[in-house]
Amino acid sequence: MSFLCDTHTHTARCGHAGGRDEEYIQHAIARGLNAIAVTDHVPFYWLPPDRHDPTLAMAPEELPRYVEAVLALKDRYRGRIEVLLGLEADYVAGQEEKLARLLESYPFDVVLGSVHWLNGWWVDAPSSLPRYRLGAAEVDRVWAEYAQALVAAAASGLFDVLAHLDLPKKFGFRPSTPFAGVQREVVEAVATAGCAVELSSAGRRKPVGEDYPSPELLAALAAAGVPVVLSSDAHAPAEVGWGFEQLLATARAAGVERAAVFRQRRAVALPLPPGC
Repeated sequence: MSFLCDTHTHTARCGHAGGRDEEYIQHAIARGLNAIAVTDHVPFYWLPPDRHDPTLAMAPEELPRYVEAVLALKDRYRGRIEVLLGLEADYVAGQEEKLARLLESYPFDVVLGSVHWLNGWWVDAPSSLPRYRLGAAEVDRVWAEYAQALVAAAASGLFDVLAHLDLPKKFGFRPSTPFAGVQREVVEAVATAGCAVELSSAGRRKPVGEDYPSPELLAALAAAGVPVVLSSDAHAPAEVGWGFEQLLATARAAGVERAAVFRQRRAVALPLPPGC
């Protein structure tokens, strides 16, 4: 039986998304989805309080209220749509134990791992554009640093799904060779770790105008047996399930026949809908 789940959505708590929690669930139902994972940004567990940015992630004291709210939605919509409790958690080298303790404190269904913070700067923030604009050599250095962090994130065992795998392309800055020459190592690290990756339509809403990951990278991941989840990275209710028809076509073209769904941090692979 085919099953469609949007595995990456946010709430207004992160400071850069809008809409009420319930509106996200209602849009998922209207899109004909079987499930939706609510996966807001983890609080800044690796930074001192005076460096927390309320426009980028929820405050630490908000996390238990977030969990309570999503669990309430899970109960309220039972029988209409499956609501999954998730979190998007940044990987920061040297902070693994702190993140592990945080994740163990709540009954998450799925934890997305992402690399936004890289050696003190944000990979995908507009404020980082001057670094990308320094030229091809600097772009390659960014991708090489990012790849190193991504491999470590996969090996950490902290995450069920790795989100927007080729995130540094967001503004259209690509390396001279895929992943600065280490794409094979990235794919092997993800496959060895047993993580899933997301096929996300969010990249089509960014300057790069391309899904995460690229079709070529997706095909390499699929050939390596890496599980795939579908996602929108919705930051507004209307973005839930956005572009899923194209995602399904892209998945099939890359040789992906099933999409994973996580419950209690265990994956079940279910067939994609026929004819897509």
